[in-house]
Amino acid sequence: MSEQVDQANAPKRNRVKVRAWHILLLIAAVITCLLLANWQWERYQSGTGTFQNLGYALQWPFFGAFFVYAYRMGIKMENEKIDAINSGEAMADMYEADLARYGDSGQITRIDESFLPERPHIDVETYNEILTPRRQREKGQQP
Repeated sequence: MSEQVDQANAPKRNRVKVRAWHILLLIAAVITCLLLANWQWERYQSGTGTFQNLGYALQWPFFGAFFVYAYRMGIKMENEKIDAINSGEAMADMYEADLARYGDSGQITRIDESFLPERPHIDVETYNEILTPRRQREKGQQP
């Protein structure tokens, strides 16, 4: 309750805006990815090129597209958070809204015990007996 009162008195935050330097960095990242794709394509077409170079040539444009997607989603999520805080919602309210939107199964998943390999059970004395010859070898090798 006091969290909402404190938020009501707090100054409103401005939404995150797209800045020119954001766009310049994004353009630089995309151009770099395209140049790397071109380089891998030329390597593929050379006499020593392999299918691995072809794979990289096809992969780099997707990396460039991911930079654009990640930037857009980051700005969108940050602005949603700022809007929620400015409207007086607490972070717990945002969590509840996410649960309502995406659901919560409430079920904890566990790995079936039969799937996992059985761990050896060994007591301390047996473990020390196994390591004793090794310890003696290591002591004998040191000056």
